[in-house]
Amino acid sequence: MSDFATTVAEETRAAHKKFEELVLPHKQSVWRYCRYLTGSPWEGEDLFQETMLKAFATMAQIWNPIAYQSYLFRIATNTRMDTLRKRRVQLDHYAELETIEQAAAVNPLETIEAVETLVQHLPPRQIAVFLLMEAFGFSASDVAGMVRMTEGSVYSALHRARVAVRQLRDETPKPRRTEKDENANPLLMELLQALREGEAVPLLQMLGDSIHNDAQPGFQEFSKREMLEGSLRHRGPALHVSLAWLWGRQVFVVQAETPQGLELHDIHEYEFDRGRIVYHRGYYFCKELLLAASKELGIPLQLQKDPHIDWR
Repeated sequence: MSDFATTVAEETRAAHKKFEELVLPHKQSVWRYCRYLTGSPWEGEDLFQETMLKAFATMAQIWNPIAYQSYLFRIATNTRMDTLRKRRVQLDHYAELETIEQAAAVNPLETIEAVETLVQHLPPRQIAVFLLMEAFGFSASDVAGMVRMTEGSVYSALHRARVAVRQLRDETPKPRRTEKDENANPLLMELLQALREGEAVPLLQMLGDSIHNDAQPGFQEFSKREMLEGSLRHRGPALHVSLAWLWGRQVFVVQAETPQGLELHDIHEYEFDRGRIVYHRGYYFCKELLLAASKELGIPLQLQKDPHIDWR
């Protein structure tokens, strides 16, 4: 890397550190909103990372004092709506109510328990309006700007959402959790054995030469060579790896030996092509997702990790 590129990278890291300090009070609520808006922790994490990236990239365009929470929620909402437009999903439109006679408020905590059902049945803007007002306490005027609607249309969407949510809550049975066979994918089992045994050769043989190693927002690597010169050189604490179903996906759950006992260290996902790993995603730096996974799995989260991570 040239001296100029090194300087730019260092200055960008310093700016990003300041940005992280600025948005830290709002990150957990924004992540929860992204999760509820998409109906999935996995899609929510993608939306959350894209939101933070856009927020950081557009900071230079802010000329006046702003409410950072509203700013982040606005970016998340618009990013989600723009993504749905590209997928040609109908976002729905609302006429303003002549008289604002709202349906009774709904307990958002009860609704969030069945958020996947909401995403399947409610139009996108209804979901956004309902969550922003009922779960996160934004005013109609705030929400109007976030979802690009008039205040009257926001109240109309909220009214319909409340009615629909009550009907869904009364009609939809709670889903039953089912156990899935962890032996379903032989490649995952082969990889699991290599990871458990800590043998480098079998693991390296499974890596594709052009593998994409995605550990954002920490770093990304785009080949086996980059991994050998980078992340694979790092030796951390003794790790215990297992396969588990988490939010509908089969993932590798990585626990570390700490003075407090085994703690959730990371979560890994892999994609294969012709028996080789072509994509790996780790959530090592994703505090919000790991906190939620820790609760879901019943495993305490490792709050102190290298390099210089302290989530206490």
